[in-house]
Amino acid sequence: MMKKPLSAGEVEAVNNLRERLIAMLGFFENAQEFRRAPRFRALVEETAARGSLRAMRLLAREIDDMANALQPHEREGLEAMLRSRFAIDKETERAELRRRVALVLKRGTIASETERRHLEDYAEMLESIGEDQSELRAVRSLLDRS
Repeated sequence: MMKKPLSAGEVEAVNNLRERLIAMLGFFENAQEFRRAPRFRALVEETAARGSLRAMRLLAREIDDMANALQPHEREGLEAMLRSRFAIDKETERAELRRRVALVLKRGTIASETERRHLEDYAEMLESIGEDQSELRAVRSLLDRS
């Protein structure tokens, strides 16, 4: 079965993700000793060359999760770089995630796998930045119940 060619928008999305992920890996290398960066870089380049937008999004998720392990001042530096080079506002993304999580917490049930992923991402973010332990407990409790 032949794969459907990517649309112009999808090609642009793959290229934008590639540029962002390569820049983030470079930042990780400069901020810390990150020995796996060359392997990740090769994986990003290979995936982009294949034109797999879905795989690129999965890689972006993994690499974004790595940013949670940065020290707060390093994370601020990364976010400043993303904002200036790629017009990515992580604070806006976090606010949107908070809004989604608040709706799920208010409802008290997880309606989909996507919502579960959002809750897990939010819990990881709260753990990494050490914020609002009561909210973290509420999210973990909901995840444990379902």
